[in-house]
Amino acid sequence: MFLFILIFTLIFIVFIELYFGSILCRRDSTNKLILNIPSLFNFMIHPLYNKFLWDPSILCGNYPFMLFIFTALYLCFKI
Repeated sequence: MFLFILIFTLIFIVFIELYFGSILCRRDSTNKLILNIPSLFNFMIHPLYNKFLWDPSILCGNYPFMLFIFTALYLCFKI
């Protein structure tokens, strides 16, 4: 189960970086591309305290919702 959540999280990070853009990889003041881990973490937990990411049009970027859905599917179809 832990491995499933880890793999799902990594795939989700790649997805939101490609779909939304500039969540994890951002340019700093010297125009150098850096990894912004706090920004990624805040984006992933943002739906827990603000309802902006619960909008149906961007529900695919809601980490808690997507994790719940895919974990439920994993447990239902696990052989």
